[in-house]
Amino acid sequence: MRDTLPKEVGQAIHILRRLRGLSMQEFAERAQLSATYLRQVERGERDLGLGALGLIAQGLQCDPRLLLPGDGRSPVASVVAELFDKAEETLQNAILFLLMEPDDSTRKRTMLALAGEDPERSRAAAAPRSRPPERAVSGRASPSSSRRSGK
Repeated sequence: MRDTLPKEVGQAIHILRRLRGLSMQEFAERAQLSATYLRQVERGERDLGLGALGLIAQGLQCDPRLLLPGDGRSPVASVVAELFDKAEETLQNAILFLLMEPDDSTRKRTMLALAGEDPERSRAAAAPRSRPPERAVSGRASPSSSRRSGK
């Protein structure tokens, strides 16, 4: 366990730093520690004292316990949950839909395809797709009414 602990803590620190979008230099400044020391910590080459762990957590704006293994929640899950909570309700609903909808669902595949496109094209493509049932109904009514008038 002793051999793996520094690597696990270092990996958690590395992941959170990357998710926060911090360069090593920015992280070092926020944590008030040297970049060389923090690189060694991220690689699992250095053991941490409680003081350094506290400074690192402060630099990452997280609870120090999040950096330790065994809390049942990964650093990624914690940051994703934080971002999810800050997102607008419509985005939250879309994310939940994608997580819960079966992978073979046509609706899910369509949404994922739209998400992979240019945002402007996705908006333009999404707007007509939300209206086809109305158009189809009115489109069907027109030809049949014109047929009736032609008879």
